[in-house]
Amino acid sequence: MDAVVLVLGVLAMLLFIRLCGNQRRPVKIMLVNSLFGIAALAAVSIISGFMGYGIAVNYATVWTSVALGVPGVIGILAVMFLI
Repeated sequence: MDAVVLVLGVLAMLLFIRLCGNQRRPVKIMLVNSLFGIAALAAVSIISGFMGYGIAVNYATVWTSVALGVPGVIGILAVMFLI
C-alpha cells in the first residue's frame, strides 16, 4: 500500500510540474500554489476544533499541501470523510 501511495504522489508531482511548466512564470505559480496550500492547511488546523475532526500536521500532509496546494488539502479532507 505504501508503494502505491508513493507512486501516486510522484505522478501527481510530475503532473503538477508539467502543468506549471506550461505557464509564463512557472516558479512563481508553483510558489504561490504552495503558499496557498500551506495557508489552507493552517486554516483547517485552526478551525478543526469547531469541525470536530482535524488533519494531523505531519510530513505527508505538509508535502501534499505544498505539492498540490488547496486541492490537496481538499483531497485530504475528502479522505477524512470517507474513513
